[in-house]
Amino acid sequence: MKRLLLSALTAAALTCTASAVTALPAASGGQAFYTSTTLSDTAGRPADPTIYNIGGNTYFKLRDLGRLLNFGVTYNHSANAVQIEMGKPYLPEPDESDSIHNIATSAANAIPTMQTLYLNGKRITPSVYNIRGNNYIGLRSFAALADFGVAYNRDNLRITAYAAYPYAEEGVWTAAMNDLTGNLSVLPDSGYPATTARYAAAISGKASADWKALISTLRAVQDAPAYAAAPDKLHRANLYWADRITAAMTGQAAAATPLYRTALTDLADTALFNNPDRADLQQDFRAMSSVYLGASPSALPQVSVRNGYAKNARSRVTLADSLTLTSGAAAEDVAAAKAYFAPEMARLSLLPTDTERVSFIYRLLQREYRTGGSSSWVTGYGKRSAVSARSLAAAADWMFAEAGIPAFPAQSWSTAWNVVYVNGQWAVFDFTKGSALRSLDDYRLSDTHPGSTLLLTQVMRPGASYYNMRSATIARYFTYTGLTGAPQATVQQMQSYLRKVNPNAPQSVLDMIPLYLTEGQAEGIRGDIAFAQSCLETGNFTFTGSAVSLEGNNFCGLGVLDNGMQGAVFATPQLGIRAQIQHLKAYANRQLLQNECIDPRFHLVTRGAAPTVQYLGIQENPQGYGWAAGADYGVKILNILENILTM
Repeated sequence: MKRLLLSALTAAALTCTASAVTALPAASGGQAFYTSTTLSDTAGRPADPTIYNIGGNTYFKLRDLGRLLNFGVTYNHSANAVQIEMGKPYLPEPDESDSIHNIATSAANAIPTMQTLYLNGKRITPSVYNIRGNNYIGLRSFAALADFGVAYNRDNLRITAYAAYPYAEEGVWTAAMNDLTGNLSVLPDSGYPATTARYAAAISGKASADWKALISTLRAVQDAPAYAAAPDKLHRANLYWADRITAAMTGQAAAATPLYRTALTDLADTALFNNPDRADLQQDFRAMSSVYLGASPSALPQVSVRNGYAKNARSRVTLADSLTLTSGAAAEDVAAAKAYFAPEMARLSLLPTDTERVSFIYRLLQREYRTGGSSSWVTGYGKRSAVSARSLAAAADWMFAEAGIPAFPAQSWSTAWNVVYVNGQWAVFDFTKGSALRSLDDYRLSDTHPGSTLLLTQVMRPGASYYNMRSATIARYFTYTGLTGAPQATVQQMQSYLRKVNPNAPQSVLDMIPLYLTEGQAEGIRGDIAFAQSCLETGNFTFTGSAVSLEGNNFCGLGVLDNGMQGAVFATPQLGIRAQIQHLKAYANRQLLQNECIDPRFHLVTRGAAPTVQYLGIQENPQGYGWAAGADYGVKILNILENILTM
């Protein structure tokens, strides 16, 4: 999208630097301007400032903008300079009108000028034009300097300036955004803060970004896909989710997000229906799109298609279909495969760009499998098993879903591949031919269902509700679990879990389980989390491959810094559990211990460095601290805790 810009300044005669260009009234192109000055105001209020378009860019008077967004604008006659102060309120001139009216009614000459501008005391040099004696400045160029948000909705030609939000450059819809919205769609509003915090940096590209920067980035997407909130209500995905997040974060009801279009067929490229069978093909498209974009996506076989070009249109496989697109895959195989790949899927979701996510999936498949065989991908991982092209396409399809990348499998008589939507266009991902993405046209001739492929590339756009609803990303990677607080699991649940996973667990271990809750309660630490951690560290108290033993009463590897080290030893199980709880408290907060410190490594911990279970893993902790260096250490503890809570 071409830049949208703001107008500036009522000032005196200025020095010309170039020949005049033509400025056209923005209203003649249907553009409207809105302003928002609070965090909760997503729609903004209509305003009628003077706006000109110059070379496709939009310019405003600076004084108009100062009044609408409430920042100071003064003119120093002796210095021939304009002073802009964002922290001060706007003060009108003595003879200034009480209202703002658009006076741009016809084309005018615009002369580039060298007007001196100061923003909060610092000289700035944006492009400024003099039009009919007044200075005008570009909206986005000024917003970038003054740091306020700008959004443009192409569907209703509305420009909105957001005073309470930071500036974000215009961008495109990405896989990271699709991944974010996929998670938000299955979470309650209470889960939005943790999830948006998790994604803010990756999506905005700024390490220190908060939810407001995330909102600005979403609003600045140039051509976001449609989101089907209902079969007959399509919204731009970026604006729909920006409004939903804003409502959750501010506690205010979301504004009515403008409708995108009401006709599903409008999602298709015009050329799709440019053939002699246009009427039948368009009817087929309506039938397919109503299934794919409906509130409750379903399989396609029951949809009747008439046109020969699309008669064999296959169903877009569901996530469950993708997991079992090979022979002999049982439910337990699927569950085991998902658990095996869960840590990799967590890392995948943190990659900010489509290209990085596709490359990650290729390398992961390359590490786990070989081509040219018949094994199922849900049973052949970790063994470099030879699997079929169809099975590899099924594996990739599930991973693309986890990555938030719209995709569907395609096949010919001899092979299979994935059609994926990356970097704003459809491409082919064929694992058997390397990691490079290829043109969709290269594979059309060998596709056994080219009509279906063509139709699906029109329907399966990023942001569609189908992807948001089918997302299988595990919520616990994005909703953090605190170490401090009351336990959720009971003694009976913990004992039942241990009996199930270790039928040979000594009675002495079962008898000491209540100590996790009592010792945890004394220090305000969740004892059920400490028990889950002990199960992880001791192999469910089998001590197989563990650096500690039952006799040492060290059930968490405390003091084991390298292979072969014995670690700390405690006189009784209670003291060993107490030391573990104290060590967790050292990471959880800065509060004083209630019992005498018996943790030999308590004072070596940076207090409060890991307040959540996830941050116990050094690789996941943003400060680089933590209990263990292994990947997804905290998530592994939560996996065990989840199983305990089902007992």
